[in-house]
Amino acid sequence: MSGWVVIVDTQPATEMDGHMDTSKRSVLVTGVSHYWGSHLVPLLEADPDLDPIIGIDVKAPPKPFKRLQFFQISPHHPLLAELLKAAKVDTVCHLLFLDSYSYKEEYFNINIMGAMDLVAACAAGEVARLIVKSDTKVYGASFDNPALISEDTELRARYPQRYIQDRVEIEKFLAGFSKRHVSPNITVLRFANILCPTADTQTGRYLDSRFAPVALGYDPLLQFTHEQDVLAALYQTIKSEVTGPLNIAGAGVLPLSQVLKIGAKIPLPLVSPLLNPGARLLRRTGLISSIPLETDYLKFNCLGDTARMREELNFSPQYSARDTVREFFQYRRVRKYFPPEAHIEPDAGTDLLRQWIQCKRQEACEPTDIIENFKQESCHDSDQIEDLDG
Repeated sequence: MSGWVVIVDTQPATEMDGHMDTSKRSVLVTGVSHYWGSHLVPLLEADPDLDPIIGIDVKAPPKPFKRLQFFQISPHHPLLAELLKAAKVDTVCHLLFLDSYSYKEEYFNINIMGAMDLVAACAAGEVARLIVKSDTKVYGASFDNPALISEDTELRARYPQRYIQDRVEIEKFLAGFSKRHVSPNITVLRFANILCPTADTQTGRYLDSRFAPVALGYDPLLQFTHEQDVLAALYQTIKSEVTGPLNIAGAGVLPLSQVLKIGAKIPLPLVSPLLNPGARLLRRTGLISSIPLETDYLKFNCLGDTARMREELNFSPQYSARDTVREFFQYRRVRKYFPPEAHIEPDAGTDLLRQWIQCKRQEACEPTDIIENFKQESCHDSDQIEDLDG
């Protein structure tokens, strides 16, 4: 996250002409203990126009936030609608999504059922806007895709990987809900191939091995989004009034062969029907560390049209596709030289700290206390002398 700063007005709200500033917006973020939520919250906390800021997640955050009010609850919680109404939340940013290649009941319960319950809570809690993070892979990769896919295109992705299935199912539910209900207004941000130096993403896992399985005879064009642009787009969307789906991607495209060349990766060409089975076999041998992207994404283009991002959201990513790929691989190259993180037991020195503070307090006692103690000791000594004289 270094090297990137979001500049916000840090002046506190003031009373003007006898009236308090009512422009503050209340925001609730789901998934604040996971990567995207935990990195978005500090940007929101730096903005004085966002208050209160509420966060929920199924697990506690690793460290406390500055202004965020956290509740360890799931999107299914029966009191969520009451929370939204009591806090007068007008914007909910839904980032809680558990990534998995295969079906897991607990993941389905959070990803699909959790999203449905959250939408219902937003409607009951009179929330004006709901923002959901998604992926351009929901369009599906196909030989007949247009050069650039617009947001109103039918979602045709039908693949066994749960990462894509769950995204498509959530989006179809949201689209159906929007047709039947006026509020909340729903905004879906479809990010293209997110790459992060530190976070775990599907595309990052594919590019992290020395060898990369590719479809023999194919070289698709790819878009990329830098992690910092993901956070900036989420923040910009929260501050805006834009609704509907938007494609988010850095400028430019790169062929897969060029991406692998930048990363000094060795392509392993496999015929399309054997791509996934062959990749599983290579994983067992340790040659690669993760399952590749679905076969169609290694064969055909799936490029989102980002015109709405620029014109309606008024957002331009800081990193181009080439910049994103280069920074990702540069970090991966130097990561092996980082010293291992030391395992530190939190609060292991609490007892020792309490003893040290107690000692310091005794040393810093008031002079009057010292005099009083001296007098008491002197009286005690005098009594002892009188007893001896007697």
